[in-house]
Amino acid sequence: MATAVVPARRARSQKKVIFFLVFAALTVFVTYMKNARIFDPSSPIAQHFAPVKWYLVLHAFFGALAMALGAFQFSNRLRARYLTAHRVMGYTYVVSVFISAPFAIPMAMKIHTLSIVGASAVQSLGWMLTTAIALYCIRNGNITEHRRWMMRSYPFAMVFTVARVIIPIPPIFRLGEPGIEFVVWTTIALAALLPNIWIEWPQIRAKRKVAAAA
Repeated sequence: MATAVVPARRARSQKKVIFFLVFAALTVFVTYMKNARIFDPSSPIAQHFAPVKWYLVLHAFFGALAMALGAFQFSNRLRARYLTAHRVMGYTYVVSVFISAPFAIPMAMKIHTLSIVGASAVQSLGWMLTTAIALYCIRNGNITEHRRWMMRSYPFAMVFTVARVIIPIPPIFRLGEPGIEFVVWTTIALAALLPNIWIEWPQIRAKRKVAAAA
C-alpha cells in the first residue's frame, strides 16, 4: 500500500512546485513591466508614487519578502527536513506581513480613489488577520489549523500579481480607473473565498459520495 501512496504524493509535490514557479515568473514579469522606470524621476510611474515613495520602500520590500518566504512555507519537504529553517522563515513571514500590509492603506489614501482605499484596507486587514490566526494556531500546537490558515493568508498576497495580470487585458484596461477597481475588489473577494472551497473540498466530495451511496 505504501508504494501506491508515494507516487500520488510526488505528483502533488511536483504540481505545487510548478505552480509556485509559474506564479513567481508572473510576479517578476508584471512587476518589471509596470515598474521598469520607477527609478527615473521623470517617468509617469515614478511621479505617481512620488508622494508615497518612503511608504512604498517598506511596503514593497517586506511585501516581496513575505511573498517569497510564504511560498516556501508550503513545502512539505522543507518542513520535514529543515524544521528550524521552516520556523525562522515562518516568523519572518509574519513580521513581514505586519510591516507591509498596513503601509498599503496610507499609500492608497494619497494616490488612489476612495474605492481603492477601501479595497486596500480590506486586503490588508484580511492578510493580517489570517496570518495572526495561523500564528496563534502554531503557537498552541494546532498544526492542522495552522496550515489551513496559512492557505487562507497567502492568497491575500497573491492579489498583487493576479490583479496586475488581469488589468492590462484590453477590455478591462480601456475602462480606466473603474476597471482597476473592479479587478482589485474581485481578486480580493476571490482571495477570501477560494481557499475555503479548496480546504473544504474533500469534505464536500465525501458528503456527496455518502449521499449517493445512501
